[in-house]
Amino acid sequence: MRLCIVPLLLACIGLAEPYKILMYTNLFGHSHIKMLGAVSDTLTDAGHDVTVLMPVIDFKQEDKTAMKSTKKIIKVPPGQDTSTTIAAMDKFMTQMWTSDNSNPLFMAFHAPAMSAIFASQCRKVLEDKELLERLKAENFDLAITEPFDTCAYELFDAIKIRAHVAVLACSRLDHVSSTIGQPIAPSYVPGTQSTYGEKMTIGQKFMNILHFVMGDFLFGYIGDEDYKVAKELIPGVRSWREVLPEASYIFTNHIPLMDFPAPTFDKIIPIGGISVKTQRKSLQLPEKWDKILGLRKKNVLISFGSNARSIDMPVEFNSGDPRLSLFITHGGLASVTELALMGKPAVMVPLFADQARNGMMLKRHGGATVLHKTDLADYKIIKKAVEEVLFNDEYRKNAERLAQMLNNQPADPKETLVKHVEFAARFGQLPSMDPYGRQQSYFEYYLLDIISIGLLIIFVTFYVIFKILSCVFGLCCRSSSTKVKHD
Repeated sequence: MRLCIVPLLLACIGLAEPYKILMYTNLFGHSHIKMLGAVSDTLTDAGHDVTVLMPVIDFKQEDKTAMKSTKKIIKVPPGQDTSTTIAAMDKFMTQMWTSDNSNPLFMAFHAPAMSAIFASQCRKVLEDKELLERLKAENFDLAITEPFDTCAYELFDAIKIRAHVAVLACSRLDHVSSTIGQPIAPSYVPGTQSTYGEKMTIGQKFMNILHFVMGDFLFGYIGDEDYKVAKELIPGVRSWREVLPEASYIFTNHIPLMDFPAPTFDKIIPIGGISVKTQRKSLQLPEKWDKILGLRKKNVLISFGSNARSIDMPVEFNSGDPRLSLFITHGGLASVTELALMGKPAVMVPLFADQARNGMMLKRHGGATVLHKTDLADYKIIKKAVEEVLFNDEYRKNAERLAQMLNNQPADPKETLVKHVEFAARFGQLPSMDPYGRQQSYFEYYLLDIISIGLLIIFVTFYVIFKILSCVFGLCCRSSSTKVKHD
């Protein structure tokens, strides 16, 4: 009996053998750091050997990696133009309250400045030949990155990574959809930085298309500038436009039940909520905040995220406390997901990026209302919105119903991530899941060839019918004319 147990144990150990995984994540943007940190820790907790390569763009967040379990972190220090980079970022952040992010040209205007930031750090990474050789010698089973910045794909190609997957800190990125061949359906699916819901007027549909085009342009421009640097340092390296579509899977930070229904395909895997902690039992408020929440029957929490410099409240003071009646927030995806999972009504005031889309996404479920950031200057508008959500019980009921559904989904995001990552690490690239549509021309993809042939057939048919009727009519006229003359 004991002899039988030993091979069984050995087999189990073999199945549990950890994979070596390289995670490339820039230290830039709290939501992106948090999402990639959650993915790293989830894989580390599952027993895998995770190494994180972290180019530091924003040195102010150098100690905020959002990782607890993952310890193997290689930080690439900022480039020489750090002060210029940070100054440009700070200037951009100060414009969030006044800039018109509903204008698609806003993104195009900032493309050169943003690309300079990422290209500078990409150069810092790729010119370190010792680092590249060290990573290549590790012989990783799999690599992971977020294509918010695409420098990682040139690095993956340079060190000959056998397979890779992508992680999005949002529900979708326009340039990723364009590159991998994901249908965009702009007539009813809001673009990443669109300010509309799923029901749009003709004018809004047109603007939605422009948002998609400009979003694709912005991040495509950043990626292409990274590639220029990569070609200069590593001759023969392939572009991100070639490497990204080879991703075995694209993990997206969205929950289908909560998001706008949209076209997708099998290699796009939703893991929304993986970076959000909603354990009510772990909620321990400091005595000061506990007393404050106990003073009134209705309590309102206001938070505009890390980018808007509203980061001084205690970490524990989140939307999970049952005494919290209303959340006023900017609409970052992490905040929106937490609200939805906790069943809290909200007033959303989007500032920039995907926040307007997130606000409209939550509004369609009936648990939130959305204000424009310029409405903050009008006391009456704010008062009306807050009182509507606070005292109309339908908002609370709708929010709680959505929370019940989200907390009882059949799939767990952490389990989903681990299983798909292990599959990709074991089997490598999955070309059979690559949609052929991305290789088709615009003419083929939208069936314009078939439509053209159909229109040609219709035109020829009508032309022939017209000619036949003309001949018949002509013969009848001549016959009638001859008969009259004869009479």
